[in-house]
Amino acid sequence: MKNIYVTGHKNPDTDTICSAIAYANYLNKKGKKAIACRTGKINPETKFVLDYFKVKTPLLLSSVKDKKIVLVDHNEKTQTPNDIEKAEIVEVIDHHKVSFESKLPIFFHTEPLGATATIIAKKYCQNKISFSKKIAGLLLSAILSDTVVFRSPTTTSEDIKVAKALAKIAKIKNIKEFGFKVKKAKSSLKGLKAKDIIFADFKDFKVGKFRFGIGQVELCGLEEINEKKQEIIIELKKSAKSKKYDLLLLVATDIMKMGSLFLFWEKENYIEKAFSKKQKDNMVYLKGVMSRKKQVVPPLTKLFKS
Repeated sequence: MKNIYVTGHKNPDTDTICSAIAYANYLNKKGKKAIACRTGKINPETKFVLDYFKVKTPLLLSSVKDKKIVLVDHNEKTQTPNDIEKAEIVEVIDHHKVSFESKLPIFFHTEPLGATATIIAKKYCQNKISFSKKIAGLLLSAILSDTVVFRSPTTTSEDIKVAKALAKIAKIKNIKEFGFKVKKAKSSLKGLKAKDIIFADFKDFKVGKFRFGIGQVELCGLEEINEKKQEIIIELKKSAKSKKYDLLLLVATDIMKMGSLFLFWEKENYIEKAFSKKQKDNMVYLKGVMSRKKQVVPPLTKLFKS
């Protein structure tokens, strides 16, 4: 029996890593040989979660050539592992917009939920497969991470319901308190260079002839980002020109005050057109903006399609 490799997107976040581990475990319990993988370095938040539940970091894959692959938490071609065109994709599980093509019929499961982990937790329940404390903890952490402790507009009642059930199994008494511990593990920018901040949690997009990239950092206050903003804007300009982006954007999200500071470089006046707010010195603050997926990508996609 050929191994199935379960992997998320490049620049993996907590939902990507935890979903890969949990779904590989699910497939193994269903009698298949599955291995959880990653295609990039884990971030401090994810490390905190893995250490907390005493789970090993998944195998690093530099290429997926000639492998059977399950993609979790993404389906955009620009975010897939290296050599994906030489792999056999057998399944996709995701909670983002669909931007996927396949020459062959495959299983494709997507739902408008706050995290891929919610979908995977539901699969366990629907197939009457029990959760270990570790798997429940990983899935709970992924939901809390992607929904920003239920503060993101992507959060659904289903995410909250599933998270509460997982918390009982994982023996987490105070869900929100634990959620903020998870988020704080990633919130410090101390010692990080501008390039590290921009590309730590980064996603690439292509709409027609336009190419844009969006990094996001979630912080408990914007003091640290304000100290580094000029350095970041210089790096955005440098990276955008060298990598031929029409727009390169860093979304610095204050999870306490629930808003985001945009730092960016653009070929034309894209940010002002997409968000109807005047920018100054390649910066703009948008109150209430928390979600890259739901509040940042759609307006830009609409603009580039027009």
